[in-house]
Amino acid sequence: MWLNVFFLKGGNMKLIKERIITVGHFTWSRALLMQIILQDSGIDCFVVSKDTVIPRGYVDLRVKEADLEKALKIIDVASQEAGSAKEKAVNKIQVVRRIMVPVDFSDISFDACRFAISLAAKFKAEVKLVHVFYNPAIDVSPYADHYSYQVKLVDSLREIEKSARENMLKLEHKLKVWCIKENLSQIRFTAKLINGFSTDEILEYCKVYKPAIIIMGTRGLTRDNFKAFGRVASKVIEHSTVPVLALPSGTVKTIGEIKSVLYATDLDPSDFSSLNRLIQMLAPFKIKIHCVHICFVEKKPWDSVKLDELKLHLKNEYKGIDISFNNIISDNIINGLETYIRDNNIDALAVTAHRRTLLEKIFIPSVSRKIYSETGKPLLVFHARE
Repeated sequence: MWLNVFFLKGGNMKLIKERIITVGHFTWSRALLMQIILQDSGIDCFVVSKDTVIPRGYVDLRVKEADLEKALKIIDVASQEAGSAKEKAVNKIQVVRRIMVPVDFSDISFDACRFAISLAAKFKAEVKLVHVFYNPAIDVSPYADHYSYQVKLVDSLREIEKSARENMLKLEHKLKVWCIKENLSQIRFTAKLINGFSTDEILEYCKVYKPAIIIMGTRGLTRDNFKAFGRVASKVIEHSTVPVLALPSGTVKTIGEIKSVLYATDLDPSDFSSLNRLIQMLAPFKIKIHCVHICFVEKKPWDSVKLDELKLHLKNEYKGIDISFNNIISDNIINGLETYIRDNNIDALAVTAHRRTLLEKIFIPSVSRKIYSETGKPLLVFHARE
């Protein structure tokens, strides 16, 4: 199999063909294990099934020809590993095993919990509810009477932590009642309380817990100047290394309410990895995927070629997957997406975000931010491996 890669140099388009090589024939679970090990080493790889989206027999694992030698060495070492090393790799498999839900006890965070539990039910995953309560000791103001300050600080911190524990118990009880009502009482969810600054602690705990996905509301109890996303949600999306699903208020309550997802592609090589993970995540729910590229003002010749290559790759890798591919011409990317969303009854969006330098953040507006600020739909953000 060949993969066409385009790049511009000096204003001229150049085409490079990269061959895709099969490096092994594994069981489905073993292939996922090897996929994570290779991706951690910076090697893009694809799990290929000839029969179904989630196969039960053997599948092929493929990499680019340029990565073949390195991939074979890694697979050879991994095949000899056992015990804790193997368990560590298994825990990182991207098919959902752990879901992390930051909560602030608002209605929208309760909705995020319900959505996470409905997703966990299909994958037999566990759900971790995380609440960060503010620690006044972090933001110390000068006091003339040092002893008086210490007493007030201890009392204040004790009261804040007590309130957080009580609210978490109420949330857990509310969720258990809902789970019984929805026949989901077998789903395991636990709680974690942390003191500190919300964004920092959420991202740090994510490194420890290692979820496959973070699910959270777009904004909580606080209000700030972001048009659609709260400050915490925006920063978690920007700095997280795992996919983040952000749920606006009043949209979907469970995964079962989503029938179609739009993946907005800029025809970047990272789309192969993101779409691979998106398909694996949505496969059990039979959700239709719309892979859409917005052509600015006019359709450029290489846009269609690159989209066709992406289509050929995914159709070959995932037999029977319900996915469509479209090049849309528009003088505005957001307007083009909004029109497509309205005309095709799209329930949620997915994009791949790229890390930007400080100058880019200042002078170049983020298309991803515009997408999830303007459309008002649930947004799943993958992060490109730079």
